[in-house]
Amino acid sequence: MGHPLLCWAAVKNRRRLYLARHGAVSYFEPGQEPGDHNPALNETGIAQAEALGELLTEAPIDLAVCTGLRRTHQTARIAIGARDLEIAVVEGLSEAKTGTFEDVESADDLEALFTRAFDDAERPGARFLTGESYAELWDRVAIAWHGLLARDDWKHAFVAGHGVVNRTILAQALGTGPEIYRRIEQDPGCLNVLDIDGVGPDARVAYVRLMNFTPYNATKHGMQETTMETLWRQFLEG
Repeated sequence: MGHPLLCWAAVKNRRRLYLARHGAVSYFEPGQEPGDHNPALNETGIAQAEALGELLTEAPIDLAVCTGLRRTHQTARIAIGARDLEIAVVEGLSEAKTGTFEDVESADDLEALFTRAFDDAERPGARFLTGESYAELWDRVAIAWHGLLARDDWKHAFVAGHGVVNRTILAQALGTGPEIYRRIEQDPGCLNVLDIDGVGPDARVAYVRLMNFTPYNATKHGMQETTMETLWRQFLEG
């Protein structure tokens, strides 16, 4: 066992990172521009971000981060409340890039593409909705995430991220690969709590304290759909 004083020093220097998914947005509303990848939060999403802010009222946040997209910037701004913080941008944590559906042959294939998007994420060449490969995403997120953890200018950080990217961060923290994506849900406006040991190149996630907690619906009552099933339903209704 390590020396108890050294162990206590590590605990005292441990940092905390609050990793949220942005609040709900609408991709397929009537009159909305097709292929809009940068929508703002809708009314539900704003309420979800406000619930995050209420939950984190007493958290001593000294760094706020978004990905540069409107939905994460809005979520971060609402969640940090009256704290006098600029919101830093880490573009490397932006959501997985989607492709086009022109070559999808049938409605059944298109439904499977959405609702089973993560089923074969570990397969070489697998892509998220015909776009960015999961392998490319994995490497991109790892670089951006490690860069954030290496910084020595924060003790308690809030990061507003995206569903697929958050899955990647959590998978890497848990020591698994993309095969776990389909078993990790990230509901809109959810919160994950990660404890970080070290700074610089040795910084790492020491503990995953909380995953996919939704302060606006703590028991997940009525939340039966996955986020990708919800996206498919909205696509059909749009």
